[in-house]
Amino acid sequence: MANLYKKPVVKIDPKTGKKTKTESKKWWGQYRDVHGTLKRVPLACNKNVAQQMLAEIVARVEREKAGIVDPTVVAMKQPISQHIADFEKHQKSKNNTPLYVKASVKMVKRFVDHCRWRNVAQIKAEDVEDFLLHLREKEGLSIETSNHYLRGIKTFVHWLLKVRRINLNPLIGIKTLNTRTDRRHDRRALSATEFARLIDAAESGPPAGGLIGPDRAMLYMLAVYTGFRKGELGSLTLRSFQLEKKPYLSIFSKLLWHRMCEIVILR
Repeated sequence: MANLYKKPVVKIDPKTGKKTKTESKKWWGQYRDVHGTLKRVPLACNKNVAQQMLAEIVARVEREKAGIVDPTVVAMKQPISQHIADFEKHQKSKNNTPLYVKASVKMVKRFVDHCRWRNVAQIKAEDVEDFLLHLREKEGLSIETSNHYLRGIKTFVHWLLKVRRINLNPLIGIKTLNTRTDRRHDRRALSATEFARLIDAAESGPPAGGLIGPDRAMLYMLAVYTGFRKGELGSLTLRSFQLEKKPYLSIFSKLLWHRMCEIVILR
């Protein structure tokens, strides 16, 4: 029969070494699983909550005896690597970019490796907060990057809950930190002098990313004058330059225009 109890605990006074017998703060539950094996699990400090938790466990055992299998319980026992693989497939199915999918999965795997989670039932808020603190204090990452990691693991856990692989979201109480207290790299526009130095350095620099210096300098100019990002610049073809119909590109000199055409043709 299932029942609640307080686990005996022995505390040692660090100054005198005296041992004192007391009880655990949490209530523990004792029950027999579907195979008749006696199990003991920590529940909650509040007795009413602990009773509810134990009742849910007993009800689950009774369902298993009756042959009714809860898919969530089965999923929570599976290796977490399987869930990560399925999460990666889910991200790809949403037509996310390969770079975004790779970054999302990498963040989740870093949490798993550091916290040593073997299944999704082991995901705890305390572990997540500990790893985020490790990123900031041990690896020197900014609060903004720490928040990025938090959003990554929260996305994974939200997906687990949505597809019924966990019963509760253990990270619901964790909030992102205030980035204003740790602004390491505030974004700002380059001054005219800084932009000129950037163009000169790119133009005279060695080849990088498959581009020679002058071509890289030209792409920087293209980005500045159009506001296009890296992905948008990479998607440009000759058809993108219809100067008669789209005068917003007419800001470039003929030299810049011809050089862009040469690069697009080489692509």
